[in-house]
Amino acid sequence: MIVCGHSNVEPAEEGWKVLIDERVGDALSFFPGQTLFGVEEKGSKRLFISSLKLTPQVIYYQVFLEDVRGSLSSMTALFSERGVNILSGGAFGFGNIWISEFIADFQGVDADPDAIAEEIEGMGGFVTSREITELFPRAFELTETYRIEGSEEEGLYLRLPELPGGIRGAGAHVILKAWPRIQALFLDFYPEGEKLVKITAKLSDVPGSLNKLATLMGSQVNLHAIDELHHDVAAGVWTSYGKLMVGTLEELREKAKEMANIFTFDVEPLGWE
Repeated sequence: MIVCGHSNVEPAEEGWKVLIDERVGDALSFFPGQTLFGVEEKGSKRLFISSLKLTPQVIYYQVFLEDVRGSLSSMTALFSERGVNILSGGAFGFGNIWISEFIADFQGVDADPDAIAEEIEGMGGFVTSREITELFPRAFELTETYRIEGSEEEGLYLRLPELPGGIRGAGAHVILKAWPRIQALFLDFYPEGEKLVKITAKLSDVPGSLNKLATLMGSQVNLHAIDELHHDVAAGVWTSYGKLMVGTLEELREKAKEMANIFTFDVEPLGWE
């Protein structure tokens, strides 16, 4: 499952401190003094780090299924037939929908990750939607090293000499996306003034609720991260982060009030308004 969070950038001696959200740090079992491997994605404002030296052929899949017998086994059989090794996988229920995730290693096989996704979509009506959430970098390895610093009192942070993509540190924000199973973390940096928002919604436990929430958010917000852990713990509560592209926060709240499948809906600005 994905665990998401929001953080700020603070000045530090010879660089900047990027605070690690407590939930994200706990999910990845980060600790002071830990060495991580990583790389800055060229042409972007993103930093990718992991405690594992992942290869460029590791792919993360996320698939939404209707609760129909044989759905999950059909997908795992497809990976097996193509010779793709599933490193890790799991599924969790949300009403009549199952959300399945696979971390697959395409090292040494001829299968194409996008072609696999198209085959999954063509299997039948049980596939309600498909997303390759992140395609791990293909053009480079994790060559840089980073170090977790901090303490229990002050929290954990990364110390960076400079920020990705030429971002100026003062007032910058970071959205964190973590995959605990492979100890992987994406840090997306945004300059001061970006209209970043945090959205929290509690949904009715019926088919289609999550899709309606995604449609609502997509009407005004460019979604960057959605936390899939909350629904299992808090009975349908989903948290997401994104950038407001159109309209106002009040317009988004008014739309949510009109949707029967959304019990509660809150959107808050992160460092603006």
